[in-house]
Amino acid sequence: MLRKLLSHAAIYGFSAQLPRLAGVLALPLITQHLTPIDYGVAGVVTAYYSALIMLQSLGFTVVMENSFARHPTRFQWIWRQLYGFLTSWSLVYGLLCMGIIYLVVPADAHENRFPVALLAAIPILFFVVTDLFGGLFCLQTQRPLPVAVRSFLMGGINVALTIYFIAGLKTGYMGWFYASTISAAVGFLVSFYVVAKQRLWPIFNFKWYRIKHSLKVSLPAVPHGFSFFMLDTSDRLVLDVVGVPVGKIGLYNVASNFGIYFSSASLAVVQAATPLYKQLYAQTKSVEAALQARYITYTLQLLFFAGTFIASLWMKEIFSFLIRNEELQQAYPLAIVILMGYNFRPMYMAVINLLTFHEKTSKLWRISTVAGIGNIVLNLILVPLYGFQMAAWTTFAALMYMGYAGFFLKTYKELAMVRYHAIWWLLATVALLGLAYELREVAVWQKATITFLSLVAGMAALWRYRSKTKPEL
Repeated sequence: MLRKLLSHAAIYGFSAQLPRLAGVLALPLITQHLTPIDYGVAGVVTAYYSALIMLQSLGFTVVMENSFARHPTRFQWIWRQLYGFLTSWSLVYGLLCMGIIYLVVPADAHENRFPVALLAAIPILFFVVTDLFGGLFCLQTQRPLPVAVRSFLMGGINVALTIYFIAGLKTGYMGWFYASTISAAVGFLVSFYVVAKQRLWPIFNFKWYRIKHSLKVSLPAVPHGFSFFMLDTSDRLVLDVVGVPVGKIGLYNVASNFGIYFSSASLAVVQAATPLYKQLYAQTKSVEAALQARYITYTLQLLFFAGTFIASLWMKEIFSFLIRNEELQQAYPLAIVILMGYNFRPMYMAVINLLTFHEKTSKLWRISTVAGIGNIVLNLILVPLYGFQMAAWTTFAALMYMGYAGFFLKTYKELAMVRYHAIWWLLATVALLGLAYELREVAVWQKATITFLSLVAGMAALWRYRSKTKPEL
């Protein structure tokens, strides 16, 4: 089962990360044509867009995943009714989003308020719902190829157009919005093909009792989903609200992007792992299945540790190579803090998949919403006192809460069949952050030595754990 997870994650990740890697390598081409103001405008608008897009699905992904697991022969009937309802809802919601984005565009970009709002609203109005249903069908039926093709096409076109608009046409921040909307249209075509082939057409004459029951399960999960916005992108909104100059928001945005690159890469693991976790948790009385889930989680956590620590150790050199702008290069220490925070995900997946499988969505707010609100409150208090850099440290603290708070919930303890020793994994993450941050300025030969020793230690730890457990995976 672990091999299946890693193979599917490789397919999802390879297709999505090749264009993203190309995008990272394109930074030397575009950063010389951009300013902190450009990054600031894009960061603020993207933050609002991310908040709005999180609310669009009304949490229906939980209902869709559970209906597939519980009713494998008739889930299409349920999905098509949800599809019809969400399509109708999105036409109204998309126009509302367009108005909101028009109002919140920073003063530095007021001359382009309408085109920015229009470009942001088009995917919400026409693309997002079909992408949701087409993508989730492929994930639940473990068909990674269409998802991989869509990710590859979208990513590749987005990178090419970004270079064209920013480096070629010198459009500044507008280049990101043009490229994003056009690439979203291409991704929609792939999703539409999946929906058409499976005849998952929306039913607009949906049964209201079905919608009401679905909303009863899904709406408690909305704050949980919204928490990712509060953790990933709300920092830029708070920085704007407390009066941080757009240029400094741009510096923070550069650093935050490196954390988001890793988060996007790790999404491939989440996409591949979620169906496997659900299969294991469906064996509600099997201790062996619980042990397999823990084995998957521990293995992923060690892989995350290795990836984030080595990347953080070399972050100064990475910025020097990719960011051809001395002003923007100053943000690299913040990128280390933010990147190490994304080690929360493996432990978080273990808890969240167990709770959502048992439809304990009403408990999710205690993990995700508290983390998100805590992040915002800490930013409102600490940023005015200590500067915009504090936003990176509050994000790390909130992500750690997100990853580990669930293990201490009474509901989780009643469902869990094996211990995860969460506190030790949390302490290990904090220690690795401290080590990476302290070593960020050492010589290159020392970093090379530390990298080699870290890889050896990681492989030894994984081999020792495998030899002690040896589950049938």
